[in-house]
Amino acid sequence: MEPKSQDDGMTKLENVPFSVLVKADQDLADLRRHYASMSARERRMAADWEYHSQMATELFNDTIAQAGQEGLGASAWPSGVVALAIDPLYAPAILTVGSIEYQLGRVEEAMKLFMTLITLPKDEEDLTIIIDKAGDFLIAQDNYENALALYSAAEEVFPQEAVYPIGSGYCLEKLGRYGESVRKHRRADALEPDNYEILNDLGYALLEAGEFDEAEEVFQRSIALAPPGYELPRNNLNLLKEKKKG
Repeated sequence: MEPKSQDDGMTKLENVPFSVLVKADQDLADLRRHYASMSARERRMAADWEYHSQMATELFNDTIAQAGQEGLGASAWPSGVVALAIDPLYAPAILTVGSIEYQLGRVEEAMKLFMTLITLPKDEEDLTIIIDKAGDFLIAQDNYENALALYSAAEEVFPQEAVYPIGSGYCLEKLGRYGESVRKHRRADALEPDNYEILNDLGYALLEAGEFDEAEEVFQRSIALAPPGYELPRNNLNLLKEKKKG
């Protein structure tokens, strides 16, 4: 089989969503079929190897290119595509391919992939971090509605994780739903009491909701608990004082 160029794989993905391509493209379909007959552990190991080796190759090629030399040659597919063909439940590739789908304008396809993360086993390695990265990605696109949907769904499945109500609260704040934002941040504070970062976020949510007296008290608690160099609660307290003056 002749090697394909990076452009060939990317062009295919630009024209067809991954969910279709993994069935329609012979190479990807063969990979999916081949690894489907193996154990979940074997699929995971193969996907992990593919994913990280491709990232290492891309990093090496970038470094070599900066030195004006030719690299190892690019993969036929964008990062994560082959790994996800091997193992449809491999979380890092789900995040990567979902991000690519979004940037190609296929928001619904991206959200299907991101929501798949929430259905993975609770002991999946780094799952909380990966779901939060998906939420952060959506926030970076100013897509607060979809980020809220992702964080809210994750909060339902993983109720003991503070990161999800924090994410939901931030999105609600950005959407102007200040009372709901405060409730989410209170929930996060209840899960991790005396966390100075969560207290700062709660204080800011209270500030935005116009609850100035409680916000001041919460900022003071955050300042008392924060290590040297963490200036956000102090800065926010100064902002609150300016708002009270105005």
